[in-house]
Amino acid sequence: MRLQPLREMMKIPNTKVGIAFAIIVPLLFAIIWLTGYHDATSHFDRLEVAVVNEDGSQADSVAEQMMANLPFDTEVTSYKDAREQLDANDITMMIVIPEAFTKHLAAQEDTSLEFHMNSANSQVALSAAESAARQMTASIGGSHVQADIMKENSISNFATSMVPMMLGFIVFIAFMTMNIQFNIVTQILNRKFGKWQVFWNKQLLLAIIGIIVPTIIVTIHAVMNDVAASYMQLWEFELLVAFACISFTQMSFAIFGNAGALFNVAMIPFMLMTAGNIIPVDMLSPVFRVIGNILPASNGVQGFAQLIYNGEGASANVLHLVLILVITFALSCAAVMLKKQQIQYVAKDKKTATV
Repeated sequence: MRLQPLREMMKIPNTKVGIAFAIIVPLLFAIIWLTGYHDATSHFDRLEVAVVNEDGSQADSVAEQMMANLPFDTEVTSYKDAREQLDANDITMMIVIPEAFTKHLAAQEDTSLEFHMNSANSQVALSAAESAARQMTASIGGSHVQADIMKENSISNFATSMVPMMLGFIVFIAFMTMNIQFNIVTQILNRKFGKWQVFWNKQLLLAIIGIIVPTIIVTIHAVMNDVAASYMQLWEFELLVAFACISFTQMSFAIFGNAGALFNVAMIPFMLMTAGNIIPVDMLSPVFRVIGNILPASNGVQGFAQLIYNGEGASANVLHLVLILVITFALSCAAVMLKKQQIQYVAKDKKTATV
């Protein structure tokens, strides 16, 4: 068998890039995930729980027992404050000690403790909280105390639980793939037109795409899924996520050239890990939480989880996405400014010259 075609293939840079992808991508996932998720489930003490005592001072000892035995970071607070934190997904669980709880307990009468959980949280956090709730009731009053577990903002359709990933993460993959092709188109057009002319015309096309795509996919999800947020809330947030993803992936190619594709792929395991739908972000090490704050898809998934389940609470993610959009676009402009112009023109002697 003649191997000349193989030798020619190996001379083409795209072949080497493809081989690099095949080797580096699984290595990145292995290194990043094994590092980020290492001992994550032993960090339940980073999850916060609020205890609301509605039974007065006679139940203080019960509240103290809870705080001492629960594997979470626990504090006593008012019902109003705890409810606001639960709705904002700032706490994993709200425990309510109801009125006359100690009276019923002393008389060995059946009573219950209320455990409120936000369904927008990850399944790992919800399972841990539910298990701790049942153990807590058994240790306090045996068979006389029941655990009233209430999962707030729950959804009946499992498909709806996948919406945060589809709206917050899949769009990153879509725009990353798009910008791989647009990077090739840019390189071709830069030989015929001025670099700024190409750049701003591309921004016009990206702006049109950045409006059309969110409108289509949000409309589909709004029709097919029953979510807490309004159509406009979903559309506005998806618009911001889309432009942040477009700007982020564009920046990678502007700075790293063809290697920008590998940089974007390298960010995927970080975004999947810090999205919070597998393991709560609070259980990750601080460095990974910071990385998640500066990545578009991580903020997209977190924000949509709040909107889908609660209908609000994505303000922090909105701020992060605006900063990502502004900073990455500024870096793209700076990269274009520093890049050498590569217009090819036909000189008087009919030979092609490069400026």
